[in-house]
Amino acid sequence: MSFYFITLILSALAAAGLTKLIRDFARKHGLAVGPSSTRHIHKVPTPRLGGVAIFLTFIIAFSAYYFCRHFGLVHAAKNSTLLQLTLPGALLFVVGLVDDLRGLSAKWKLAAQIIGGVSLYATGLRLICIHPAVGTSFLATAGCLALTVLWVVIVCNAINLIDGLDGLAAGATLFSMATLFAFSLVDGRHGVALIIAVLAGANIGFLVFNFNPASIFLGDSGSLFIGFMLSGLLMSESQQQPNIMRVILVPVISLALPLTDLCLTVVRRFLSGHSLFGADREHIHHKLLEAGLTQRQAVYILYAISASCTVLCFAFLYPSRLVWIPAVSLFVIFVFFFVRKLGYQEFTEFGRLALRVSQQRKVAHSNIAIRRAAFQLERTFNTAAVADILEESLRSDFNGFSIVLDDGFLVAAQVDSPPTQTIERAWVLSPSQRLILSMDIESPGYGRIGRISLEHTCGRRLLGDSELLQNEFRSNLGTALGRCLMTTAEIQKRRRGGRLGQRL
Repeated sequence: MSFYFITLILSALAAAGLTKLIRDFARKHGLAVGPSSTRHIHKVPTPRLGGVAIFLTFIIAFSAYYFCRHFGLVHAAKNSTLLQLTLPGALLFVVGLVDDLRGLSAKWKLAAQIIGGVSLYATGLRLICIHPAVGTSFLATAGCLALTVLWVVIVCNAINLIDGLDGLAAGATLFSMATLFAFSLVDGRHGVALIIAVLAGANIGFLVFNFNPASIFLGDSGSLFIGFMLSGLLMSESQQQPNIMRVILVPVISLALPLTDLCLTVVRRFLSGHSLFGADREHIHHKLLEAGLTQRQAVYILYAISASCTVLCFAFLYPSRLVWIPAVSLFVIFVFFFVRKLGYQEFTEFGRLALRVSQQRKVAHSNIAIRRAAFQLERTFNTAAVADILEESLRSDFNGFSIVLDDGFLVAAQVDSPPTQTIERAWVLSPSQRLILSMDIESPGYGRIGRISLEHTCGRRLLGDSELLQNEFRSNLGTALGRCLMTTAEIQKRRRGGRLGQRL
């Protein structure tokens, strides 16, 4: 254990020294970047090359390790995934560095993440997602490859998105590394534990200059590199877990904060119609700032959440249903109420959508009634029957209806004395607050013939599809009323003709 502690301290010291050198170099040569949009919190130009210090610390530490091992100064760590991770990790670092210095489109960064995921799969580092009995089939192989790549992409982008406050990404990932370190030691995977000790030390050394007020940022080079390393190390540990619960829950819970933020980002941008690759100020940390917290207070709260997730993961070291079922239940409840407290407007609409799904049977009943009414109206020849059909079909959604026929239509149709110019029914007493939905009624032969008003209680959900009301239902209602009134006009003409004949 002392070996890992020494490794952690030496890595932290090396990272701190490199971070200072890189920060001063960037300032001297004009590589500090000012805020380029309203989503950026910082106000002064700040270097975004902290990932360089973390990557160089990682390379120097393991170069020193291999040098010492060659001369027998340290024992070789078993079960190391270093070589599998380093080359694709370096690719992600370089792509992120280009983005920090020159700017790079999202598709290039995504392509690098996909290549990194494929590289891990090709070297045997993959998600345990296929049962061994079907593991040789092409479909199983393709599915496992896709899930492995997807996991790498998710973790890389989750770490990248949460890097929005001073010290947040580097600090939050330390708690995930603590979880991985504990599991790797318990499982006897000393090589993985050594990698984590170096990464954690590099993060700590970088945090000295990144904590609020930050004088250097992690940048995409750092967030992509750390995200990729974590995704690979989590897959490495998942392959060693004795049961499916640890395979699934430990990676998800250990990265609960960045994964939750990523899921929220994808869902809310989809619901609001914004680009999934865009940028905004709607992340969890932005919401905490909007609530009146300072940067440090917001970071402390998110650290506390990450630490709680780490403690929760320790419950799976020796899993039991008596432990993990209530633990996971409490975790899900906490995430739900925490997200709800943040006040995302998109999720109000999501809740409304979920309610409509739960009421789908009632929605279908209302829509079927409207469709049936539209069909029956095609065969109706008197206004009383029209009123009966409307009452039956609209009763589940509305309190009543009123149809007012236009004088101009009655004159054009030569209806001298219509049965009534207003057709109305009410089956619920009018509430104090009501919503009136009004639509013009048109007849193919005469154009606009009147207007229908539907009364709905405010605050009550409208179950029926408004498009059905506006299109097929409204069209057939206009045709039916036109036919009814034309029939009335014909009858009146015949009566006038009969009376005239009697006089003659």
